[in-house]
Amino acid sequence: MDAYVVPAKMKHRPVEIEIKRSRFIGFVARVEDEEDARQFLSNIRNEHPQARHVCHAFVIGADRRTQRFSDDGEPSGTAGTPILEAITHRQTSEGKTELSDVAVAVVRYFGGIKLGAGGLIQAYSDSTARALDSAKLVKRAKLGIVSLTVPYEDAGRLETDLRNNFTLRQTQYGASGAILTICYPSGTYEKLETKIAELSAGKAMLEKQGFEWMDYEK
Repeated sequence: MDAYVVPAKMKHRPVEIEIKRSRFIGFVARVEDEEDARQFLSNIRNEHPQARHVCHAFVIGADRRTQRFSDDGEPSGTAGTPILEAITHRQTSEGKTELSDVAVAVVRYFGGIKLGAGGLIQAYSDSTARALDSAKLVKRAKLGIVSLTVPYEDAGRLETDLRNNFTLRQTQYGASGAILTICYPSGTYEKLETKIAELSAGKAMLEKQGFEWMDYEK
């Protein structure tokens, strides 16, 4: 997979719901690996030492192969699994479920009234869904990187034209001219090559710099 959806790298606002006097607070975080996810969960536990339960799930990787969850003392299958399913089943666009690199923790302050298995499943599922609703999501894609050296006087024009279809990462000015670093989505190199040839009258040459995973607005 060359692209998927992730939470933005920022602090996301927690969302709280109350059901029969129990408080459920949902937290979302961007995580890069399991260690990152564990640190996020540790931080939540430290912030809520009096909470009865801190249940969670996280999904990591473009292939979403790494999936972990915990009921943290709730009856088996009533917390961690609903959180995980709310993540893995979430549609990020029509017909697509590709959310990853995400951890969700749901803190529960027990209100004294038992909710039953069905009530708990619904509560943890709803808490996760609402927390994800409030989170900012972005696209993460594997982009090709190329550099292009052009005369100083042509740099501005090429920057403007290229921004319409590609991501211009940076422009540096050296002794031999302006060096543009351009990112392109998988499968569009030929399109970029043709565009550069048109803009430079065939004079400019692209130099491939490999690939890199990058975030950009959905």
